[in-house]
Amino acid sequence: MILNRAAFIIVALAGSANAQPIEPVEPQDRAVELARPHPQSQEQTIRAVLERINAEFLTDEERAALRVVHGQWNDEDLNNPALTYQIALDIGDLANPIFDDESTPIHARAWSKLNQGHSQQALDLIGKLDTQTIETTLISARAQDMLGNRDEAITQLESIEAQLAKEQLTDADQLAFGCEALIELTRLRAPVVNAKADYEAINALISHARDRVDRLNWRIRNVEAHLLYEHHNLGDAHTAAIEALRLNPRAAAPMLLLGHIAVDGFDFDNAEKLANGLDQIAAAFNETQDSPPAVSSGGAILRARVALRRKDPEGAEQALDPAIDRYPNHPTLLALEASAAAGGYRISSTNRLLTKYNELFPDSAVAAVWVGRTLSDSRQYTYAAEVLRRAIQFAPNWGEPRLQLGLMLVQAGYDTHARDTLTEAIKLDPFNIRAQNSLTMLTELATYKTIETDHFIIRYKEGPDEILANEMPEILEAIHTRVCSDLPGGMNHEPKRKTIIELMPNHEWFAVRIGGMPSIHTMAASTGPVIAFESPREGPKSTAGHYDWARVLQHEYTHTVNLSRTKNRVIHWMTEANAVFNEDGPRDQRQWDLLAGAMRTDALFDLESINIAFVRPKKPTDRSLAYAQGAWMFEFLIEWFGPTAPRDIMDASTTGRSAPEAFELVLDLTQTEFMKLFTKWAREDLRARGLLTPKDLPTLNDLLGDPAAGLPSASKLDELLERHPTHPDLLKLRLGIALALEGDRLSNEQLTLLTDLLLVRPVDEMPHKRLARHYLASESVDDQARAIPHLEFLDAREIHSVAYADQLAELYAISGNNELALAKAIRTTRIAPFDAHAREQAARMALLVNDLDMAEHQLGSLISIEPDRDVHKRRLEALKSMRDASN
Repeated sequence: MILNRAAFIIVALAGSANAQPIEPVEPQDRAVELARPHPQSQEQTIRAVLERINAEFLTDEERAALRVVHGQWNDEDLNNPALTYQIALDIGDLANPIFDDESTPIHARAWSKLNQGHSQQALDLIGKLDTQTIETTLISARAQDMLGNRDEAITQLESIEAQLAKEQLTDADQLAFGCEALIELTRLRAPVVNAKADYEAINALISHARDRVDRLNWRIRNVEAHLLYEHHNLGDAHTAAIEALRLNPRAAAPMLLLGHIAVDGFDFDNAEKLANGLDQIAAAFNETQDSPPAVSSGGAILRARVALRRKDPEGAEQALDPAIDRYPNHPTLLALEASAAAGGYRISSTNRLLTKYNELFPDSAVAAVWVGRTLSDSRQYTYAAEVLRRAIQFAPNWGEPRLQLGLMLVQAGYDTHARDTLTEAIKLDPFNIRAQNSLTMLTELATYKTIETDHFIIRYKEGPDEILANEMPEILEAIHTRVCSDLPGGMNHEPKRKTIIELMPNHEWFAVRIGGMPSIHTMAASTGPVIAFESPREGPKSTAGHYDWARVLQHEYTHTVNLSRTKNRVIHWMTEANAVFNEDGPRDQRQWDLLAGAMRTDALFDLESINIAFVRPKKPTDRSLAYAQGAWMFEFLIEWFGPTAPRDIMDASTTGRSAPEAFELVLDLTQTEFMKLFTKWAREDLRARGLLTPKDLPTLNDLLGDPAAGLPSASKLDELLERHPTHPDLLKLRLGIALALEGDRLSNEQLTLLTDLLLVRPVDEMPHKRLARHYLASESVDDQARAIPHLEFLDAREIHSVAYADQLAELYAISGNNELALAKAIRTTRIAPFDAHAREQAARMALLVNDLDMAEHQLGSLISIEPDRDVHKRRLEALKSMRDASN
C-alpha cells in the first residue's frame, strides 16, 4: 500500500517484523517532480540514508531509531512505545492516545498539547522537567506566546539565541529547534541591528547545520523550507521541502508546506494529492495501532485553503468540521474556520470566531492575517483593511500582516498607501520576494503615463503601448455607457470611483499586478476598482497574443460594476453570466456544442452545481460549460422575467439572502421550478438552431439503427433525405461524405448541401468556413463578394485572429463599400494594435473615405511600430502636404 504519494521516496509498510534492508521506490507524484534537483543528487541522498540505516555496526535498537528518524519504520517499530510517540509526532497525529500515557517523554507530550492549542497544558508539562534543552525552551516560549505573554516568550527565545551564540552544538535536531526559535524571535522582537542581519544569521546557522553537522537531518531542511516560505520564495522553499521529504518521506510538516505552496500557486490538483497523502499516512498508522481512524489536520488545512481560494466557503467548512471535532483548539484550523465565515460574507460569525480565537490565544495576529487574506481575495477591501490593521497592532514586528495589507491596497487601487505599507513590510522582512515584486511593480507604475476620462483613469508605460492607450478613451466610455445602462445586461449603476485601467506591457508585469507573483494564467482581470490587462501583442514575454481587448474589457468592466452595485457580494455564476452576456458577441460553435452535449446527456448544471463547477470542476469541460450555461440562463431570465430580473436577484443576494432565497423572492419560483422552465426553453432553443432533433422528426438512431454498424452509404442517406429533407443530422452526415474529396472550389451538390445545412443549423461554423473558401477561390469579384456574409458570421465570433476582418476589409474595398472597409480595418487594429500590416491597411482604407485624421493617426502608429522604415515618414509627410493643399 502506498502511504505517501507526495513524497519523493515512496515507502510501503514492510509486512514483516524482520529488519530487512530498505529499498527505495520510484516517485509517483508530479508535485515533487516539478522541483526535482539533478537525479544524481537524489540517488546520492537515498543511498546515504539506506547506508546509514543498514550499517552493520548498529544495534537493533539503533537501527530501529534510525528507521523512525528517516520515516522508514515497519510493523515492529510501530509496536514499540519507545518509538511510536516520535512517529505520531512526525506524521502529525497529535491526539494519539500515546500522548496521554505518562511513560511517554514529557517533551513529546508537550509538543502534542502545544500543537493542538492547549498551551497552558504544554507549559505545565515543561515545568516538570529538571533541565531544559533548546527544544523544551522553544516549546515553553511558544506556549507563553500563545497565552499572550509576549515579553516572557521573547525572554525565553533570547536565552536560546544566547546559547546558540556561545555554544558549538553538534546535535542537528537541537540546531533545527534553535533556528525555529530565531525565526520566532524575528516575528516578536524588533530587529536588534536590522532585519537583514537577523535573517542572514539564521540562514548561516541553517547552512552550518545542514552542510557540516548532519547532511541527513530532515528537520533542518524543513526549517529552511519554512524560512524560505515566509519570504515567499516559493521555488527554493519547494526544493528544501522536497529535500526534507527525501530524508523522511512520512514527515507531515514538509508535506503540508508543499501543499501550502501548491495552493498559493493555484495548483489545486497537487494540493489535493498532498492532502490525501497526509490522510493516508495517518490512516495507515492508526490502523496498526488499533486506534479509531485519525483525522489529518494537515489534510483538512489544505482542503480548506483550496476551497477558500476557489471562493467556496461552504466547502472549506466541510473540510474543517471533522478536524475541528478532533482538534477543537488547533490554532490554524480555528483561523481557517473564521476565514471560511469571512469568505461567506458572514461578518457577525467572523467577528465571533475572531473573538473566540483571541480568547484562546490573546493578542495573536495569526487568525486576523488568515481572515484578512480571505477578505481581500473576496474583494471585501474595507473590512480586510480593518482586520489586517488589527493584526499589525497585535504583531508590530511581524512583516506578514503589513505584506497582506499592502497587497490588498494594491488590488484596491490605493497605490500610495500600498507603497508605504509594503516599504514597512520590507523593513521587517527584506528578503520577502512577493513584497519586493509588488513594491517594484508599484515603483514601475509610478512612472506610467496617465490618461483620464469621465469614468476611467488609463495608465500605461511610455513607449509602444501609447499607441493603444490613446485609442482607448472613446471605446472605454462607450463600454461604460453600455454596462451601466438600463439595457438588458446593464447594471443601471455607476461606480463611485473612476475605474483604473492598467495596460501592462507583458504577461510578467500583468501577473505581478494581479497576484504579486509572475505566475498568473490569464490576460485580464478585475479586482473591482482596478482592471489590469496584458498588452495584446505577440512576443516572447506575452502569453495572450492578439485578442479583442475591447470585448475583454467590456467583460471585466461588467465585473467591476457588478461588484460596486452589490458591494462585492454577488452570486458567482451570475456575475460571470452577466459578464459573458455583456460581451455582446454571439455564442460560438464550441459553446453551442457544449450546451447541446450537456442537454443530450442530462448534464446541465442546476443552480447549485453551476457555482461548484466554477470553483471545483470535476471534468476539464466543467468550467467552460458553466460560463456558457450561465450566459444562457441569463438570457432566459431576461427573456422570460424581464431585463431587470437579474439585477433584482443580485440585489436580493446583496442583502444577505442565499441564492435560493433570492430566486424565490424575485421570481416566485423555487430553484427546481426555475430549472424546469429553463430546461424546457433551452431544449426548444437548441431545436430551433438544429442542434437537437425537432419533435416532428425521427432521431438518427431511429433512422439508421445501431451506430456500431458503421456509416450508411451516400445513396442510403439520399433516400432518407428525400423523406426528411430538413433533418440536420442527416444533412451533416451526407455533407461529410460529399466533402471527403474536395478542392478550394465546390461542386453544385456540395454547395446545395452546405446551403441546406445552414438553413437548418445556422450556428454551425463549418459551412460558413467552407463556403467562404469556395467564393474566395473564384477569380470573379462578384463571386468573392459572396464570401462576405460568411466571413462576417465568423468574424463576429472571433476574439484572437484578424484573418476574417482583414479579408473583409479588402472585399468591402473591392466592392466599393469603403466605409465598411474602414470599419473592418479598424477592427483589425483593435485585435492586433501593434501589427504593421493592420495599421497600413487601416491608413489605406481611411484614405478611401477621405478621413485624413484617421489616416494620419494610423501612419503615426506605423512610425511608432516600425521607426526604422522611412517609407512611413514619407507617407505621413505626403499626407500632411495633401491636407495643407486642401486647406
